[in-house]
Amino acid sequence: MPPNIPGTLTAKSLRSEEQLWKTSDQKAQKEGPHHTVFWTTGERYQGAWKDNKKHGKGTVIYKNNDKYEGDWAEDMRHGLGTLWLYRDGKYIVRYNGEWRHDQPNGHGTYFADNGDTYEGEWHNGKRHGKGRAVYGGRPVDGFGGDVYEGYFENDVKSGPGTMMYANGDVYEGLWAGDQKNGTGTYFYMSKGKRFDGVWADGCIKCGTYSEIHTPPPGTPGALPPVELRNADKVLAEATMEAAAQASKR
Repeated sequence: MPPNIPGTLTAKSLRSEEQLWKTSDQKAQKEGPHHTVFWTTGERYQGAWKDNKKHGKGTVIYKNNDKYEGDWAEDMRHGLGTLWLYRDGKYIVRYNGEWRHDQPNGHGTYFADNGDTYEGEWHNGKRHGKGRAVYGGRPVDGFGGDVYEGYFENDVKSGPGTMMYANGDVYEGLWAGDQKNGTGTYFYMSKGKRFDGVWADGCIKCGTYSEIHTPPPGTPGALPPVELRNADKVLAEATMEAAAQASKR
C-alpha cells in the first residue's frame, strides 16, 4: 500500500464526505428573488423567498389561473396585494388592499360578481368596521343603486349607518344583523316627509311622521297635525323593547 502523503489525491479524498441528499437539499433552498417555481399541484410562483418560503414581493398563479400579486410573509399573503379572478379569458379584480395571515385584514376594496362593491375595513376576511357598500350602482359614485355608509360587524351591517336608496329615499339610524334595528329616521324625499321611530328586524315598531320642511298651512298633501297621547312614554317603551330583542340575538 502506498504511503498516505499529505496533499496527495486519493479516491476517498475525491468523494464528498457529506451525504448526497444533504447537498441536494441545500441547493434546493430558495433565498431572495427567484424565477418561476412550479408545483405539482399546478400552481406557480415568481418572486422573493426567505428560508425557502414566499416572502416579499411576488406573484402566484393558481391552478384555476386566478392569481395574487403583492406582498408575502412566511408563505402567506401579508401586506398589500391584489387578488385577480380569471374569467372568460381575462382577469378581473376581486379584492385589492391589505392582507394579514393570508386573509383580507385592514383597509380594502371588494368587487362582487354581480357588480356590488365594498370599500372599507376588514377583519379575517370579513367586512368589519367602517365601510361603504354599493348595491347595483356604479362603483365610483353609486349612481343607479343603493349606497350604505356606516359600520359592519362580522360581514353584516351593524351599528350606526346611512342607506341612500336608488329612489332618493334615505334611512339614518341603527342596524343589527343586516337590518334596521333600533332608533332611526327614514326620509321620503319625493314626498317631502320623514318618519322618526324605532325598528326591530327591519319592521317599524312605532314612530311619528312629519314634514321634512314645514309647508305653509293649507298646502295640498300636507300632513294634518296628529299626535299620540303620552308620545314620549310610547316611544320609550318601544325603544326598550327593541333594545331587549337586540340583546337576545
